Amino acid sequence: MDTLNALNEKQVIGYREDGYLSPVNIISGTEAADICERVEALEKGLGGQIAGTNRSKLYLKHDWIYQLAITPRMLDVAEDLIGPDILLYYSNCWFKNDRDEGYVTWHQDITYFGHEPPEVLTFWVALTPSTEESGCMQVLPGTHKHGPLPLAAPDLNDRNMLPSGQLVDFETDDVVPVSMPLAPGEASVHHSCAIHGSLPNMSDHRRMGLTFCFQAPSLRQRGKLQTSAMLVRGEDHYGLYHHEQPPIGSSENERTRRHTEAVALYRAKEAELGKRTVTRLD
Repeated sequence: MDTLNALNEKQVIGYREDGYLSPVNIISGTEAADICERVEALEKGLGGQIAGTNRSKLYLKHDWIYQLAITPRMLDVAEDLIGPDILLYYSNCWFKNDRDEGYVTWHQDITYFGHEPPEVLTFWVALTPSTEESGCMQVLPGTHKHGPLPLAAPDLNDRNMLPSGQLVDFETDDVVPVSMPLAPGEASVHHSCAIHGSLPNMSDHRRMGLTFCFQAPSLRQRGKLQTSAMLVRGEDHYGLYHHEQPPIGSSENERTRRHTEAVALYRAKEAELGKRTVTRLD
């Protein structure tokens, strides 16, 4: 195995075998608390909730989220798993208020990413404690080996946090779920084909996290539409994605324009791949 940046060989083998890795230290608890405060200030400025297009690709609009997205520790982990050339494909925010009945059905990220091969990583970075009581993510180990799976009838309950109500067509009772609790500043990493979900928040505190999805530039996508991504490490020798630009040094109008265009491309790809409810939450 080549020289590793942040992980050890056992961790890499575990990821290959199980389809996830958790926990991984990304930033300090103090840094996580600072970002959490910024997120809550952003929520306040948006009327109390981050919704709609504001949830997607936040790194294109806000310097401080961009800086988190390119945190060397996170990119080192990504490099150990997918190689030295890295694109940031997507990001989102996942919040559950205290005593929140919201849940996430068993699903695969790859369904509406469409990458071939499906070697996309998602980092779930905790800003507050993410515990079993507060509805931390759960994963079904080894399910990434099945590749992209078909969907069952969607769960369109309003409490389902997935806009599409995605529910994977898989006999989940045959695999024991593993919870991935995280302290602020820690992250879990999961493969885009790993089946995962989460239960409601039964605690007295908010569960807050940001996700970042990374891939190698060589990955193609099903369908005809070309989406966008940001080169965050190494080089892109393939040109399969429109290149996004960091927000640093750009005017607010320019950031907004770039963000709007990038999210529109992302949603168009989701719709092309079969997602019909792309405007409910993200």
